[in-house]
Order: sequence, then C-alpha cells, then structure tokens
Amino acid sequence: MKPVVRHFSAVIIALLLMPLLVLAAELSKGEKDTIFIGVLKIQPAVNERAIQKNQLSELKLVSDSLQSQLISALNATRVFQLVEQEQKTGSGPVTDSGPSADVDAEKTAQFEGSAGVRFAFLPQIDGFEDTSEVVEYKATGRASLHRRLFLSAVVQIVDTESGALLADSPSLQLVRIEEKDHVRASALSVSDEAVVALAKEMAKKLAQEAVALLRPAKVLAVTARQLLINRGSEAGFSKGDLVEVYSVQLVEDEDTGEHFRNEVPVGEARISRIEKSQSYATISGDDSGITKGCVVRLVKTASSRAAEAEPPPDVTLPAFETKGDAGSTPGASEKPLKWK
Repeated sequence: MKPVVRHFSAVIIALLLMPLLVLAAELSKGEKDTIFIGVLKIQPAVNERAIQKNQLSELKLVSDSLQSQLISALNATRVFQLVEQEQKTGSGPVTDSGPSADVDAEKTAQFEGSAGVRFAFLPQIDGFEDTSEVVEYKATGRASLHRRLFLSAVVQIVDTESGALLADSPSLQLVRIEEKDHVRASALSVSDEAVVALAKEMAKKLAQEAVALLRPAKVLAVTARQLLINRGSEAGFSKGDLVEVYSVQLVEDEDTGEHFRNEVPVGEARISRIEKSQSYATISGDDSGITKGCVVRLVKTASSRAAEAEPPPDVTLPAFETKGDAGSTPGASEKPLKWK
C-alpha cells in the first residue's frame, strides 16, 4: 500500500503545483521591456536662438524639467521597466546634422546587451520660443502681460536588438499661454510655473505616444458587448471617447525578411467607464470579430464628439433674444433712473 500512497501523494502535489507553473509561464510571457532614456539634447539652432534672445535660462529650465518629467511619465505608464545608465556622450546641445547621427555604432554599442535593454529612448528639443507682449497703463501704474510659450520635442527610439532607428517617433508641438491683467507694473514678471507646466504636459503626451507606438492598448476580455481594455486615464483615454478595435496579424516580407503589422478594423466602441490603468467600453455598431488581444486605438475624443453633436445655430431665424440681462433697459427696472 505504501507505494500506492506515495504515487497518489505525488499526483496530488503535481495537481497543486500546476496552477503555480501556469502562473510562472504567464509572468515570463508578460515581462516588461526594459528601456533606457538618454540625456535630453537641444538642437544647435534652438540653442543659438535662445542665446540671441537672452533666454538660455528659460531653455535650460524647460529642458531639465522635460528630462525628469519624461522619466516620471514613462514610469507611470507601468508598461516599461526603466534602467539608469550614464550616457558617454554627455549632455548639452546636439552637434550632429540629423537623426541618423544619433544611431552610430559607438552609441548603439552602449545599449546592446546592457542590462537587457530592449529600446533606447533619445529625447530632443527641436523648437522653443518664449515671446511676451506687455501693455502699460501709465495713468494707473498697472500693466498687462500676454506670454506665448512654444515647445517642440521628439523622442527617437532605437531597437537595440537590430540597432535600427524606428521609422515612427513620438513628436509633438505644444503652445501654452500665460496672461496677467492689470498687475502692478513694478511686480509684473514672467513665471517659471508656466515653463514647468509646459514641460510636464509635453512629457505626458510623449510617453502616451511612445506606449501607443510600442505597446498599443489591447482588449483583455469581452463580455457580451462590453470590452475590458488594459489602458485607462494615464494612457490618455477619457469617458465618452470613441475607439476603434483592430485584429492584428504579423506579416513577413519574403524579399527583405522585415515584419509588418496588418491591422484589420473589426468594430468600434465607446469608453463607458474609466480608471487609471484600465477602462471599459461598450461596442457600438457591428461586431466583425472583436476578441481578446485585439488592438484598441483612439478615434475621437469625448470633447470632439460633443462638439459634433451640438447642432449649429439656424441663421434663417430672426434673433429675438435681447442682449444683456433682463431689466437692463434704462428705466425698465425696479430702480428708475435718477438724474443729477
């Protein structure tokens, strides 16, 4: 009986360990890609323009802030594993003539085989403007400020396995306006908060574009006409957004051996509930095969859909509305006019 008992015990232990083995396989399959974030570069023309306009301090502030904010934004996506690594080329303005110079053999060698880095992110500032208009009111000793901040940035992504620069790179141009009205002229000045806020917004959007490029949102589960998506508000989704769902097929070019993604639209859905790291969407219209693993891409934001739904004013009807508040006609209110 003892051998039978031992055999039975071994079977029981194997059955108990099976879920753990499956879980271990799933964890290894779902490991995050490790990325390296290079030192942010500034294009020479941008640096020279800042020198001419005496705005080097503003340029340095936005570059330093964008560097730190980009690291935080990419880390907050929970999609990549970040590693710290010093870049041999150091910081400062860019001295090369184009994107290809950033992916030379010496620089690529820094990433290959180091800490299992899968992608190298190389951020650059290729445009920055800080213009201000001041209107002074000498009679009152006050002044108004209208400041326009413009920032353009790109993140070149290197595939460290092949050493190639990806054809698509997250690239954005943002504008931020700072206004101060009727401030004491002696106290009127521009603020660093606007520059930091612009850098933070840029970092967040660049991180979202990088995630959408390398690790697009996917359908985790389909229940009736409800979808569970593995991205939420941190990825830029909002309640009411319209998304399109694609079935993805990897296709190899027999001539070059290069792989392509064939994305076939299989339906649309509307985001009905949103959380930080996940969202729920309701299928709208036809379902041509939405299943687990399909890619989800944003089509229209909730705000743009609301603007389209609002009917335009009918210009053929006469405008009977009276301008201003009711009772604004002189002498028509409870307080008649008093003549002095």
